Amino acid sequence: MPKVTLELTEKEMRHLAEVCAMSLTVLGQAMPETRDARADAWHRLLVDVLKAARTVPSIARDMELNPDCGYWFFKRPYVDEAFYSDVVDEYRESVFWEELVTRMASQSLLENLGAEAYDSLPAEERAGRVSSMEKALWNEVSHHGLDRLLFMLPPEES
Repeated sequence: MPKVTLELTEKEMRHLAEVCAMSLTVLGQAMPETRDARADAWHRLLVDVLKAARTVPSIARDMELNPDCGYWFFKRPYVDEAFYSDVVDEYRESVFWEELVTRMASQSLLENLGAEAYDSLPAEERAGRVSSMEKALWNEVSHHGLDRLLFMLPPEES
């Protein structure tokens, strides 16, 4: 396969290395045990880019051979302050709230209708009802977080 040459400034190389670090972080969390040829190919490419970034002296001082993962990665103090860490944190936060709201809306509909009625609803109608509940829940959590949500446990669990 023919090789492609890419010319980057040091700043662009640092950005690319951070994008690779972010991708490795997400890939490791999303598919930790998966043996998928595509994920393996991405992993090798990302590690190779980080290895190439290490050849730039201004970037190399922020990297180390990480014993946990076995390849060159940014040092912990750098990761703690890196923009890509902020992006990953914001992504996790948005996924958390989205998943929470979606599951709460589905669960509320299931509890209100009962399992049989819930399962018998056409998919479009179920999605419409869940969607309207999601809007109300989004409004609540975006303004108040979890402060005004009430979780009721059965007596045997409280």
